Formats: sequence, C-alpha cells, structure tokens
Amino acid sequence: MADCVQSDPTSRAWWNCFFLYDGSKVKEEGDPTQAGICYFNPRQTPLDHQELLCGQIAGVVRCMEEISGSPPGLIRLRKLKLSVKVDGSYIWVLGCTTDLPDISCRRFLEQLMGLFCFYNGPVRQAYMERAQEELDQAWDRYVEHLQQNTTDLHRIFNSLWALDKTKVEPLLLLKAALILQTCQRTLHVRAGCISYQGLVVSTQLPPDLTARVLLQEVDVASEGEAGNGAVLQTQEPPLPPGVRITPVYLLDDEAAALRDFPVEWMIRSQGGPGSCKDGPISAGATGGSGGTTLYHSSLASLNGLEVHLKETLPKDSLSAAKVTYGFAHYDAVQKVLATNFLPANSPADRSFLRAASLIHANFHQLPTASEIMVRNASTAVYACRSAVQETYFQQVASPLRNSGMPNPHDSAFGLASKAKQKLLKHGVNLL
Repeated sequence: MADCVQSDPTSRAWWNCFFLYDGSKVKEEGDPTQAGICYFNPRQTPLDHQELLCGQIAGVVRCMEEISGSPPGLIRLRKLKLSVKVDGSYIWVLGCTTDLPDISCRRFLEQLMGLFCFYNGPVRQAYMERAQEELDQAWDRYVEHLQQNTTDLHRIFNSLWALDKTKVEPLLLLKAALILQTCQRTLHVRAGCISYQGLVVSTQLPPDLTARVLLQEVDVASEGEAGNGAVLQTQEPPLPPGVRITPVYLLDDEAAALRDFPVEWMIRSQGGPGSCKDGPISAGATGGSGGTTLYHSSLASLNGLEVHLKETLPKDSLSAAKVTYGFAHYDAVQKVLATNFLPANSPADRSFLRAASLIHANFHQLPTASEIMVRNASTAVYACRSAVQETYFQQVASPLRNSGMPNPHDSAFGLASKAKQKLLKHGVNLL
C-alpha cells in the first residue's frame, strides 16, 4: 500500500496530504480512479500517485465498512496516519505524520470539513452547483489557512489564540464586549467576534464558528479574489466601505449552539448568517448589515480599541517569565490557549512539546487521570487537568539527573507546587 505522497517542501512538516473522493463516480471495474478525485493536496502530486493512494484508501474504507458495519476513523500506515470521514459516497481523508496525536489528526480533518461546509454548504450540493476550478481555489485557501495558522502547540490542542488578559487593561476587554453587544442590537445581527492581528479579543460565537470566521481575516487582504460564496453587493441601503456580507451555512446543532452558549456569549435576535470585516482589527458577525450610523459609531470604537491595544500590548513577544519556566494553559470549553512559548522553538521547547503531546493524548485516553508528570534525564513536565482545562508546566533549568532509582531530591517532584505559584501571575489558579 502507498504510505506517503510527494509533499510540498514548503508546507508544514506535520502535513502529508488531503483529499476528497466521490466513490459514486467509480462504480465499475473499468471506471478511472481519477473520476472520483474531487480535490487532492499537494496539488503538484503526480496523478498516478493520487490515484494509487485514493484508490487504496477508498478500498480499505469499503472493506472495513462491509466487515464491521462502520467505516474506520483512523488508518495507520508505516510513515503516516490518515484520519477518515465518510459522508454518503464522499470520503474525506487527511494524512498527517505519525507523531501528531490521533485526536489532533481527527480534529484537523473536522476543521477542514467545517470550513468547506460553512462557506459552501453540503458537499454534494456544492459540487453540483459550482465549478470545479472555483471549488479547487476555495480548498486551496482552507488548506493554506490551516497550515499557516497552526504552531506546534496549536497542532496538539487545536485551539484558538487569544490575547493574554493579564497584559491588557481590563477596561479594553470590557470595551470590546460592549462593541459586540451594541452590534447585537442591530436587526438580524445574532453574534460576532473581534480579532486583532490573528488573536481573539472578544467573541460571542462558539469556538468552532469563531475559528471559521477568522478565515475572513485572510480573505480581507485579498481583494477581488474568488471568494467563499457570493458576496452580496446589492444591499439596500448600500454597505459602507470596507464591509461585506458573506452567506454561510449552519447545521441545526450549530445554530442551536448560538442559542445555548453561555450567558456572556448569549445571542439575542434572529437572522440569516453572514460576516462583516474591516481593516487590521476585524469584527466578524453572523447577521445582516445594520444602518450606516451604527456602523460608523462601531467603526470608530473599533479603531479606538486598536489604538489602545497597540499601546498596551508588550512590544516584544518574549515574556520575561520564559527565562525560568514555560507553560501552556488550555481552556477545553472555549478552546483557547495561553502560553509563554514562542513559535520558534528551542531544543528545550521541543522537549516540552513532545511531553505535552504525549500527556494530552493520555488525558484523552484516561478520563479519570488528573495529574501526569513526564520525566527523562534532561527535563520534566508536570500537567494537571480538570473538567474544563489542562495546564502544562516546565522548569527551564534542567532537573537533577536521576540515577534510575527514586531520588527525593530530584527537583521534578517540586514542579506541582512551583506551577501553582508561578502561574497565578498569568491568571491561572491551580490551587
């Protein structure tokens, strides 16, 4: 069986391939496999390699479905793992490196599927109504977005970046929430989010929808590009400059989630979904456009918020706390990650990432486990979790070497108390 494809050397190391295959196009023995390939990434992969992998995986899926009554969710090969989803005759497959946690591999595929269906509707309907070239361009954007907006920690936790609220004036965060509440009072606006340079400032949307709306931030910089669905330009009255409405599709449970989300993200009025954006600081909203008066006052508030954020946030991204310890705090409800690690990782950081990946996978498999510590000769990582969060802590200074026998003086045993003490300043209470 083919276990890898020729990946683009410029793409992320964790990514191997992604394809969407329609089995209804390949029913007879003589039907070409190419007819069933709706999309394949990397695009430059030779066609014979595409056909080999798609044909083999489709065969495995059909065989497993006939034997067990359900399709496989994950297929492991020698050099990669494949997350699989079946939707009628359609098979979605994402190939990742074997060191990526299974849960992350599955969630990345779900995220890709979610982006496509959010902007294009059900896959069968999209491929019946829209041109292949247009859909290929849409897929390219979704794939690029997923590759370029994920760091090592993102790949472990599949989370959103959020502003570090301990470094931002609380009144600014309140101002952002008030801006969104003001927008909600406009007819047909149900909910929205505000982002700044790719970081979530405030949102009234569930995490999955917030992640999809953030794709608009990339599209705003690409004026005139074939978009994610038709952009409505015939609104009466005309939309103010810099604002657009993009039709999107919500599943019933996603629409229900807007109504059922916690009080601080509560939705008030009803209307069709859409998205509005403007400039470096972006406001995404599900709903129609309000009047120009609201719009201009909200834009002035957003611009003021942007100025304050530029003045408030630290100029250099390396936290002083990084000198002595590193941490990652994951909110499992809002899917938000707080950390003092930089995107460029040192050898010590990579040890932390490997340990965090291992522990996160174990937490997923051991629902009753609340604390885990991983230790080798050079470093130790302590992790604890509750029903709604996970926290990982590493002392940068190397712990004392262990001879292989329990050593009461090993500094690794003090990590739990150090984590509780150090992380309080970041708003993380482990007491």
